[in-house]
Amino acid sequence: MKPDHPVTFKPETAADAWLGLLAARGVEYLFANGGTDFAPVVEAYAKGQNLGWRLPEIVIVPHENMGVAMAHGYAMVTGRPQAMMVHVGVGTANALNGLINASRQNVPILFTAGRTPITESGALPAARNNYIHWAQEHFDQGGMLREFVKWDYELRHAEQVETVIDRALAIAKSEPQGPVYVTLPREILASSFSSQFNANSSIVPASPPAADPDALEEVAKLLGRAQMPLLITANGGRTVESSRAIAQFVEAFAIPTIHYRPRHLALSTEHPMHCGWDPHALLKEADLVLVVDCDVPWIPKEGGPRPEARVVHIGPDPLFARYPLRGFRTDIALTGLAAPTLIALLEKTKKHLSLSAVESRRKSVEEKSSQTRKKARGGIDPMPAAITGKWLSACINRVLGDDSMLVNEYPIVLEEMTIREPGRYFGNTAAGGLGWGMGAALGAKLASPGKTVVCALGDGSYMFGNPSAAHYVSEAMHLPVLFVIANNARWAAVHRSTLSTYPKGHASAMKEPPFATLEPSPRFEHVIKASGGHGEAVTDPKDLLPALERAMKVVKEEKRQALLNVRIEAGYVKTS
Repeated sequence: MKPDHPVTFKPETAADAWLGLLAARGVEYLFANGGTDFAPVVEAYAKGQNLGWRLPEIVIVPHENMGVAMAHGYAMVTGRPQAMMVHVGVGTANALNGLINASRQNVPILFTAGRTPITESGALPAARNNYIHWAQEHFDQGGMLREFVKWDYELRHAEQVETVIDRALAIAKSEPQGPVYVTLPREILASSFSSQFNANSSIVPASPPAADPDALEEVAKLLGRAQMPLLITANGGRTVESSRAIAQFVEAFAIPTIHYRPRHLALSTEHPMHCGWDPHALLKEADLVLVVDCDVPWIPKEGGPRPEARVVHIGPDPLFARYPLRGFRTDIALTGLAAPTLIALLEKTKKHLSLSAVESRRKSVEEKSSQTRKKARGGIDPMPAAITGKWLSACINRVLGDDSMLVNEYPIVLEEMTIREPGRYFGNTAAGGLGWGMGAALGAKLASPGKTVVCALGDGSYMFGNPSAAHYVSEAMHLPVLFVIANNARWAAVHRSTLSTYPKGHASAMKEPPFATLEPSPRFEHVIKASGGHGEAVTDPKDLLPALERAMKVVKEEKRQALLNVRIEAGYVKTS
């Protein structure tokens, strides 16, 4: 294969080596929010550009949380981890919310930060030369995020560059995947690099965990005897392979499937085994519950499995060991990726299965699936008197095409959506750190330039998303995205939680409940115009579909970002 950069890479400093080896290891983008610690990196990048080296493309992100969300979105779509560098501890602190999201969602990111220069005398290149270098130093800079990264390390010598990059990427990509953190002292980056390095990585990711054959056999026997099995997943559609495996598995055994608070869809919304978004009703009937790549399969206060039912958890980390408290009943825990584990379980179960029992169950499951959709789905007719979240979702569904990706930070009502293929829907992360959606949508667009990306946001999550920074990146990187804000001028989740805890309390009777009111609502449609985008406010239901069509035309034909500020009624009903 002809190299895309024939110029020989000859690093002279650790910073040179760091940038060049990132590119050599397949890192395409370096998301960056710079500071005084970046001087050796800036110089190395300028040198590499002048000399024709292969380097990661820089993406300037004016807020760290949004930058992590972009790296998250890119890896979420491609599976390939990218790198990010921020300014010492203060930049790390700003990024922490996004790193919690990536950690809980098992998204691999090579997250790095400069470290305040170590030396004071000025004798070493890149030593302290600014008053801020004293106050910004930490005793333990990695301590603030160590709970949410798989590995962290401080580069201590130039000769470590290759080992640190290779180890970091290998750990990030090993299952269960997740972010890693490296700090880069300025003097080390500026120091001489004279080591030899390998053209290819010297450390590969660990092979994924595989389920124990005896445990698989035990589950196969349970499945062969089960009269009413149930499968619950949240992340089962993380990859095309896992989505196909789940579809094949539930079709073979006629198993009703629930996506509970999904971040990815494993089945088409129209699949005959897809039985909705809430497991609690079906849990009352199930005698075998298969929890596949799902951290929270039910809410104990709302119900749980029958005492005589058996519960099997399946995933690369089926016990979610990094969660401090998680007490869901687990009779068997199969450690393994969803796709190979379910394929192996399918083969082992065939000898224990009654085909007549499966076929008799199939008809009832298909009927339940059809009735669940028919009962929950309203569509766009009739038009409501005021815009509701449910009707907004149905209107968004109407304008989505086969080339669309939907990134959802809370407001979408999934009952109204028709999403048939994996990799077209991405929901808010398990941790729920607000401000994820805008950056994730931009990262998804960066990863899939031929797709039309629609980002659904609440008004609160839009403000958390650092909108000025996000709209800047959209324009600067030519990443047209349609942002749709479901604006109810409320923190609905805050008041919904209060209502569920105190259903007849003082707050329940208030028109503007404490801590949950966001009025006067900003004119969000003006913000995007500062970055060359198209913005509209929509209040009347009859104006919504035409506005969505105009906005989609701007994104698809004019290649500009667009935003609709949709004023919806204030509501606190729990949705999918």
